[in-house]
Amino acid sequence: MAKRLTNPTKRSASKPTTDKHAAHREALHEQVRQLLDLDTLADRKRDSLDFHEISVSDIRAIIAVAFDAGAQAASGKPAPVMSTDPAAIIASLHISKRDGRPTGGTWVHGTIASHTFEALVFPEHAESESYELARSRISKLHLSHEVTKRTAAAFDRGWEVTPTSDMAKAIVDVLASGLAETVFGK
Repeated sequence: MAKRLTNPTKRSASKPTTDKHAAHREALHEQVRQLLDLDTLADRKRDSLDFHEISVSDIRAIIAVAFDAGAQAASGKPAPVMSTDPAAIIASLHISKRDGRPTGGTWVHGTIASHTFEALVFPEHAESESYELARSRISKLHLSHEVTKRTAAAFDRGWEVTPTSDMAKAIVDVLASGLAETVFGK
């Protein structure tokens, strides 16, 4: 039988807190919820809803998230609150590699908002709208969470994996709205 772990500092979900770190704690809870692909971290008082199998790679990912948050707290810097605000997502964009293809298009690799991505981007629109992501000149896009390596979205002339979270959807929207312009300058 699984051992139930309890948190001695647990707060009631219905009581608001004035703790100055509450927003950061909530952001970390959301990050862990997404890492584990759970509907909620709230107790639902049913074993079938409250107990889950967790892979060792997910445990390592959660430890990394907790370690990073602790290190930031010890340094006096507040933990970052990952926002789905497009401006915050754009600010996190880093293109690490561009590979031109002899048959056209450019593979673009990078990171954005705690995710890695690779995208096949073209200078012009495809002949068929269905071959690209929302008229973005992106014909292929693979988005993964940096820590867990889980696919957050995958598009290959059509959706293979629709965005798995609000953050993944926001990232896809940001990339669709401007990655080709960033790569080709038009």
